[in-house]
Amino acid sequence: MVMEQGELMRYRRFGRTGIEVSEVSLGGAYLGGSDPDRAAENALEIIARAAEMGCNYIDTAPLYGESQRLIGQALSEVDASFYIATKVGFVPEDFDYKRDSVLRSLEWSLELLGVEKLALAQIHEVNLAGKERILESGGTLEGLREAQQRGWCDCIGITGRAIPLLAQLAATGEFDAVLCYHDYHPCVELAAAEVLPAAAASDMGIVIATPLAGGLYVEGDKQLEALEGRFDDEGDRRRARGVIAALQEEESTLPQSAVRWILGDARVATVSSGAASVAELEEVARAGDIEPLAHN
Repeated sequence: MVMEQGELMRYRRFGRTGIEVSEVSLGGAYLGGSDPDRAAENALEIIARAAEMGCNYIDTAPLYGESQRLIGQALSEVDASFYIATKVGFVPEDFDYKRDSVLRSLEWSLELLGVEKLALAQIHEVNLAGKERILESGGTLEGLREAQQRGWCDCIGITGRAIPLLAQLAATGEFDAVLCYHDYHPCVELAAAEVLPAAAASDMGIVIATPLAGGLYVEGDKQLEALEGRFDDEGDRRRARGVIAALQEEESTLPQSAVRWILGDARVATVSSGAASVAELEEVARAGDIEPLAHN
């Protein structure tokens, strides 16, 4: 693997799983890019560049359209190893989060991805399943455990924004990893009160996804839209603008500074950021070569 000067990705322990993941990892939702005619080529370029930059973890899901198939095609052409994480849920539309549905979904994902085993199989949006369905006999957890026994995945995890439920499930000790998105970044720390402490206490691998928060940490109109969409109160918007202004004083770009802030929490194993182009990947991934920002 050849890296350009300055591209020195750091790695962190992924909880109790025994693996180490790159501080910045690749989210698979947008790999096809904006041109459907070159989706496979675009995904290959991004994944090949991710490997060059030291990223070793890719997160995907059936919900992400052609993502799993595109990743599978790219992996057959890229001479690099990745930890692959996918999810169960949303697809098909009547997905019921029961054991058999979980197993059918994961078998399909393995085929699309072209891998024999996943690093991580996750429940996509735990609130859609609910605690009872997840933990009951014949439920989601039982399906995930069966997948482990069949050798289809090494680890199992939970994802979503349902803060109390994520914390409750993390506290059971049944799951190896948790993925949060939109609720832990410089302007919003909702996950810090319950989810991160519960996950850390269970020694789970913690993934923080969507670090740019829907455009909050990019310049221009997208940031204005994100501010209006995320914060109803003008006081909260004013505070967020102050946080963003402070990040803009850093030598790193605004997206990089947002990622560096998240990585300033040692409990976080990796920041998963989706990329629709090599340029988007490169900007965020280079945050893995810059010191994290300390939390005040």
